[in-house]
Amino acid sequence: MDFFNERVRHGKTPRVSVIMSFWNASKHLDKALASLQWQTEEDWELIAIDDGSRDGSAELPRLLADPRIHLIRHADSAGLAVRLNEGVRAARGRYIARMDADDIAFPQRLRVQADYLDAHPDVDLLASSVLMIDDAGQPIGLTRSPPTHEQLVRRAALRFPMPHPTWMGRAEWFRAHPYDEHAIKAQDQHLLYRTWRDSRFAAIEEPLLAYRYARLSVRKTLQGRYHFLRAVWSHGPLLHACAATAVHAAAALRDLLAMASGRDRSVIRRRGDALPEALREQWSRLSAQLDAAGS
Repeated sequence: MDFFNERVRHGKTPRVSVIMSFWNASKHLDKALASLQWQTEEDWELIAIDDGSRDGSAELPRLLADPRIHLIRHADSAGLAVRLNEGVRAARGRYIARMDADDIAFPQRLRVQADYLDAHPDVDLLASSVLMIDDAGQPIGLTRSPPTHEQLVRRAALRFPMPHPTWMGRAEWFRAHPYDEHAIKAQDQHLLYRTWRDSRFAAIEEPLLAYRYARLSVRKTLQGRYHFLRAVWSHGPLLHACAATAVHAAAALRDLLAMASGRDRSVIRRRGDALPEALREQWSRLSAQLDAAGS
């Protein structure tokens, strides 16, 4: 394992530490990094963790040239939960934010969320709504996250509408609540179910991230639902566990039938709302700027 780049981390504590674990992410990583560098909030660091890539992801010039980006390299893959816990330990920021290597942060993302946490000291973890995009960057729809804790946990036994790559929370909360390293998928939902009774969640209704939806996968669908149900059966009442099992079994069957009939894209579209024209135009401008930067 290589530790941080030879740039020595020094100076004042950054306002936000962004944690991004990646594996063979060269297709989209450069644009994800550019979207961070264009943030209106400039007081951030990125803990970028290479989870054993074989495609040269860790050699991208943008990844190596910015002193705010601290790269940790591993020869082998250990999985997302292990790497996120590693990133939390390395982070120096007052707030910790999540982001995936194939997603795009809108320029105001870090500033809006950090300002909200400054103004709401009772909130431990903050999410946001997202623009859903496909692998080619074409918009699919809008997934809304309701703003209050009560709304976010209303269906706790089924799911939390808090997209993982939009999270920003207090560093002490992340350190007190590590990810379950046995969870191969749905690490976020697993963590939320374990913590929602003793934590305070919130969300920004404005979409602050373009979230890339891949095609549905049998393995990912079944693994994700299994690991969330494992959390419900381990940490929840029997009524929650039974209800969650029934609903997730039905949803998994629906997804499997959609994949078998080639309708998985329609299932993904139904997960979001129609795209407001202003958001479509905002994404079009940002997407064009990212394309130009990479050309």
